[in-house]
Amino acid sequence: MPRFCDLPVTASAPPDFVVSPLPWARTGPGNASDGRLKFNLTKFDPRFFDRLRTRVERLREAGIYAGVHLFTGEWLNIFRCSGDGYPLTAANNINGVDDGYTGGKKGIGALTMTAPNAVTRFQDAYVERVIDTLNDLPNVLWIVSEEAPANSIWWNDHQISHIRAYEAKKPHQHPIGYAALIGAPDSIIYNSDADWVAPAVRISPTKSCGGGRPACKVNVNDSDHSNFGMWNVTAQQNRNYAWENFLRGNQVLFMDPYVTYYPREKRNLCVAPKNGICSAPDSRWNNFRDNLGYIRRYSRKLNLAALMPRGSLSSTGFCLAHTASSGAEYLVYAPSGGAFSVDVSAMPPTKTLSVEWFNPDSDTTITSSPISAGSAAQSFTPPFRGDAVLYLVDTAGPAGSVGQAVRR
Repeated sequence: MPRFCDLPVTASAPPDFVVSPLPWARTGPGNASDGRLKFNLTKFDPRFFDRLRTRVERLREAGIYAGVHLFTGEWLNIFRCSGDGYPLTAANNINGVDDGYTGGKKGIGALTMTAPNAVTRFQDAYVERVIDTLNDLPNVLWIVSEEAPANSIWWNDHQISHIRAYEAKKPHQHPIGYAALIGAPDSIIYNSDADWVAPAVRISPTKSCGGGRPACKVNVNDSDHSNFGMWNVTAQQNRNYAWENFLRGNQVLFMDPYVTYYPREKRNLCVAPKNGICSAPDSRWNNFRDNLGYIRRYSRKLNLAALMPRGSLSSTGFCLAHTASSGAEYLVYAPSGGAFSVDVSAMPPTKTLSVEWFNPDSDTTITSSPISAGSAAQSFTPPFRGDAVLYLVDTAGPAGSVGQAVRR
C-alpha cells in the first residue's frame, strides 16, 4: 500500500505513513487516489526489486535469514482508506484490475478469492519477479502474508503451490512459510503444504503435524502473533517466551519496533522521534534482542542435530537432550529459577557430567564442579536469582565430537 492510513502508534490522531517505491511502475495516465500517477501492473519498478535484493544481501553478510513477506493481509484488513492508492483497486491502476474495495478501513478482496482471477494473475507475476530477484541467495525464507483474514485460505494455498512450482525450475528452493490467519485456528496452517509456520499459540508444541506436505512443520513463533502485548510484561516473562519455545524445539522471531515511535501503551519509546521515526532504538528491548543471540549461541554450542525436546526429563518441563549412554548432552531452562531436578540416568554412575550455568538476564556464565551421572532425579539450584539455563554434557564431550563416536 502506498499509504498506511491511521497507523495506531498514538492514542489519538494516528498518523498516515507513506511509502515508495512499490513493485509496479507509476506511469499513468491519470492519478490514483493518493494523488500520484496510476500504476501500470504490466510494468515493474526496478527500484523496488533492487532495494529488496540489496537488503537481503546485507542480511546474508550479517549471517541473518530474511523472511520475505510477499504480501501483508494485516494492512488490507485494518489500515485502508479511500486515499491509500492501493495498486490492485480499479481507481489506482490503468489495467482495469479491481479488488472490489468500496471504502472504509477494510479492503481484502485481493486475498479472499476462491479461484484464479485477474488479481491473482498480476500477483503471480509479481511473486515470480521476487523469486527471480532473490533465488540465488541462500538466506531467504518465503512467507505468503502477514495476518491475512480467515477467509483467505484458498489464496494462501494457491500462493504456496505457485511458489513451489515456480521455484522448482530454479537452481535453489527455499522454505515456504504460512503465518497464522486472523481469528482462525492454527490447525489451518499445520494442515497446509507450507514448510514452516508462524502460529498464534504462545508456546508451540514439540511436534506440529497435519495433513499437508510436508506433514510436519517447523515452528517459528512470531512475537506479533504469539506474544502480543509483550510490552505489558517483565523482561523475564519475555525471556520465558523465547527460551521455552527453543527448549521445545521451536524458533522465535521478534517483531522489533526498532525506530518506529509507538507511544500508545508505551510500546516503543525510542530516541528523538521525528515524523514517527526515531534516531535510535528503545533500549528497553535490548535484553530480549540479546537473548535471541544467546539462544543462537547455544544452538551452535550444542550438537543440536542429535538433541530432542524432552520436557519430561526435567521438573521445569523444558529440556533439550541427547540421552546417550556415552556423550549425553542436556540443555534445561528454569523459567522462574529455584531448585529443580533433571533425569541424567542415560549415562551410568561411573560417568560424569560437566555443569554450566547461564544467566540470561546478565549474560553471565558460571561453571560448577562436575557431577556423577546415573540419577533419575538429580537436584540443581541456580547460583543466582531469576530464570536460569543449565547446560550438562559428558565430561568426555558430546557424542559426535572429537573423542566420542558418532551414534548411528
